[in-house]
Amino acid sequence: MLSVQPVSEAGFAAMAEEWRMCLEASDANPLFMSWPWLYSWWETWSQVLGMELVLLGVVDQQGKLVGIGPFCRRVLVTPAGIRVARLYMLGNAWRLAPTVRTEYCGIIARRGYESDVTAAIIPALEELGWDELVCSDVPDDRLENLRAGGFDERRGYRTIHRTDDTGIRINTVGRFGDWLDGLGKHTRLKAFNRRAYLKKQGELVFLGYDEGRDEDFFERLNGFHRNRWGKPAFDREALRFHRLLLQRLHLCDGEPAMSLVLFNGRCVSVLYDLLVRGCRYNLQAGYDEEFSTKVSLGYLHLGFAIEAAFSHRTTNAYDLLAGTGKKQFYKSHFHGEAVHFSTFQVVRSPLLKALYGIQAASPPFVARAFTRRVGL
Repeated sequence: MLSVQPVSEAGFAAMAEEWRMCLEASDANPLFMSWPWLYSWWETWSQVLGMELVLLGVVDQQGKLVGIGPFCRRVLVTPAGIRVARLYMLGNAWRLAPTVRTEYCGIIARRGYESDVTAAIIPALEELGWDELVCSDVPDDRLENLRAGGFDERRGYRTIHRTDDTGIRINTVGRFGDWLDGLGKHTRLKAFNRRAYLKKQGELVFLGYDEGRDEDFFERLNGFHRNRWGKPAFDREALRFHRLLLQRLHLCDGEPAMSLVLFNGRCVSVLYDLLVRGCRYNLQAGYDEEFSTKVSLGYLHLGFAIEAAFSHRTTNAYDLLAGTGKKQFYKSHFHGEAVHFSTFQVVRSPLLKALYGIQAASPPFVARAFTRRVGL
């Protein structure tokens, strides 16, 4: 007995509290599926990317919000002249443009309503005009819920797997020393033991950053990234997004947890973390790559931050999120639980299903040329 109601842009802007209550009663991610994150993303990139909001609210007979389907749509024309109406999960613009990465994507549903909410949203989506739906960074548990809701080949859909990624989430309930003991000796050296070496050389300080000075913080972060990667961590739009997010973070019971490492009074490393409902999320890091050949500042700073998470009485996890390092998947060294994410397309256009079939059946070099020519 649930009904689906489209939400306008004005309604999206005004539903922060209602969204928070629904999200808190669900198992959806409290940061990435929050109103502050998704509305800030929409406000930053919707016009830049030419997106149309497809936000579906699911309410019960009393009018209480019990589920949210966060989507958006864009019609594009490929270089071959093929018109494609593509649905995206809100917070991502797959193969369209770089934005901040939104992980743990999925439908939001109050506990006990999961299957009913999905069963209501899928038919509502089917009534809309679209050729394919792109689901980005969906964790395994959300993936099964989407498939169970009706996006399977028995109903005429074709699911095309695109990428898998892995994140690491550290349980910080217990003793920091026990976690350290579980690390490999090289990781323990870099994340903790090198503190003693640096303290013999000078003054080593780990401290939280005043959230009121976020512009200076982001300038330092971008400066470290330019030196290391040749480009800033956050471009103009991403900076706007993060500043909006920090202003609204309290609306999902979150708070900034940015930090610095100083050596002899000089900032040599910054860490951009957010703390939301018991989990500390590591969004970005930057450090002086030429600081010392004996010290890995990235590992060292993460060691400080993870220790702070163990010490914080209401924090139960430190999430390193998805993504690899410059040379290796360093996050796997931190003795945490692996979180698996999938990005895939759900295709219902007969033409697109045929084209993707040709693409999949072709040798790699032919498939690449076909993809460039067709533009899919």
